[in-house]
Amino acid sequence: MARRDSSIAGRWRIVETELWDREALDLVVPAYISFDRHGLGEMQLIAIGASIDYRVEQRDDAMVLEFSWSGFDEMDATSGRAWARIDGDTMRGKLFIHQGDESTFVARRERGAASRAQRSPGGAAARTQRGRPRRRGFRNSSRGIGRVPVEALQGWAPVTDGWA
Repeated sequence: MARRDSSIAGRWRIVETELWDREALDLVVPAYISFDRHGLGEMQLIAIGASIDYRVEQRDDAMVLEFSWSGFDEMDATSGRAWARIDGDTMRGKLFIHQGDESTFVARRERGAASRAQRSPGGAAARTQRGRPRRRGFRNSSRGIGRVPVEALQGWAPVTDGWA
């Protein structure tokens, strides 16, 4: 059964690919993949910036990571998938761009403050089940005319159209 695994949480620097050289990989920022402890992450390589949804499994005495990703490549929507085997601080796998290129890659775990997995300010309690920060203090945030602070609504009776 697939599971989330916090042992891969952190930032992994992509150091080598079959298809792209280091200069291309680091076109916008130094290429990396990062994973949080909630099964989500992000990836940046070449001009691709993407969000990740991952799973980890134990297969034949090796940890195997599989993830899907979606994001943008120079303002164009793009998506794909990838898999990797993890051996200590080295990740080796293959990255697939939907209807596009595919390449093997090698990534190494980064150490130190810059490599820590991103955490929400309130910790796990301030996150929803899907790992996204909760919106607090606003009503009508997903539909209607806009965001209204809860304090502005206190003391007001609910609006009805007269039909009961």
